[in-house]
Amino acid sequence: MKRSYFSNDNFLRIKEIVKVGSPYMVSTFFDATSFTLMVFIVSFFLPSGKEIAALGSSIYVVWVLWGFSTAFSNGITSLTSRFLGDKNIKNIIHLFWISIKFSFFWYLFILIIFNLMLVDIIFGFLKMDITVVKLAKDIVIYYSYIIIFSIIASIIFSILQGILKTKQIMIITILAVFVEVITVFVGIKYFEINLSLLINLAWLGGELVRIILGYHFLKKEGIFINWKISKELGRNIKEDWLRFWEALSIGFPVKIGMLIFGSVYYFIISFITSIGQKMGLAERAVAALTVSQRFEVLIWMVDAGLSVATATIIGKTIGYETFQQDKQHKINEIKKIITSSVIVGTLSFVPIMLLFVFFNKQLLSIFIKDNVIVNIGSGYLFYTGLMGLSMVYNAVFTGFFISIGKTIPLTLYMIIFSLLRIPLCSIATNFDTIWFVINFTNVMMTITLFFTYLYILRRL
Repeated sequence: MKRSYFSNDNFLRIKEIVKVGSPYMVSTFFDATSFTLMVFIVSFFLPSGKEIAALGSSIYVVWVLWGFSTAFSNGITSLTSRFLGDKNIKNIIHLFWISIKFSFFWYLFILIIFNLMLVDIIFGFLKMDITVVKLAKDIVIYYSYIIIFSIIASIIFSILQGILKTKQIMIITILAVFVEVITVFVGIKYFEINLSLLINLAWLGGELVRIILGYHFLKKEGIFINWKISKELGRNIKEDWLRFWEALSIGFPVKIGMLIFGSVYYFIISFITSIGQKMGLAERAVAALTVSQRFEVLIWMVDAGLSVATATIIGKTIGYETFQQDKQHKINEIKKIITSSVIVGTLSFVPIMLLFVFFNKQLLSIFIKDNVIVNIGSGYLFYTGLMGLSMVYNAVFTGFFISIGKTIPLTLYMIIFSLLRIPLCSIATNFDTIWFVINFTNVMMTITLFFTYLYILRRL
């Protein structure tokens, strides 16, 4: 008689994925909701549409800048979870210290390159009102200076992820988002602070909450800046750099993929504005994409939770130095963890699909009263609902590649399928075609990642 998948062991595995992933899903929801609420506050007090277009244009650059600056975060999570599997807390403490140390040099490098070479090139693509472009540019430039706080916060969060303390991350994130949203509301309603400065003050406040509370939770787990242990394990700066480079080499390819992904979105915005200009709807089309993607956070939260759960649980299972011990059993465990993650992801996506496919206009109408923006954005939600499950599966495979430290294949596919959107969207004559292309390329990436996963698994 064939054994049911839902045996006690497999049920416990699914339960662990839900236990680790669910708090991080909530964290991601609040993280993304922070910007969503900022957009809605701005749209309420400054209803011209230009401010929303500026926020929508700048946020893609901010995401890419943040992703590139925190390039080592996935590597830190991967190494931490595997050190946890080896029960080696000293290595986690050492990794924490050297990540903080080298992150300052990384920050200076990014700050110089971005402000001297990239910012003008990036914003040269936009075909919108000059005041909108200037506001968007200012938001990004101000953020580039305070991003060191985001880098430190990401290191702390990466360690917490690696030791599976996602509940603590959830608590911190909720408080941080509360600080960010209140800052924007008070600043815009009572003090009329310049929007680009106000948004960055809000982000700074949130990052300080993440750093202070995150370090508090790490100390409770016995992980803190310990000079004695760091000196014991890091005999010279070269060895410290090699450990940091290991984390960077795992995480950096993923962030390069994100960089290309975000850059391609900027091309997509330029195509959207070009189509919109012919109809006199350029700013409203960008606003439609911005607002509709706020609801896409429902998928992002599932993606983030599954990616973290898959990466950390696999990492803890296989270990770092102990992987070769009972290797075949650990590979079988990897397969079961992936299968369990796919089941959790599929079940989580069903209600999202129903909302996006059948109630897209109703969702948008809750917050946006402009029928044109609602009609344009509803198409985005419709196609995302039809094909968005691919994003969930991509997150599961992303967790796998991060856990084993082999992220280059993942990056190559992110680059290939992101770049493919440019020629396909460039020939589009309407918004719905662009929405279809964005989602269909995700489906193609899922198929490719699946076969690559099978190939690599056989060669571990």
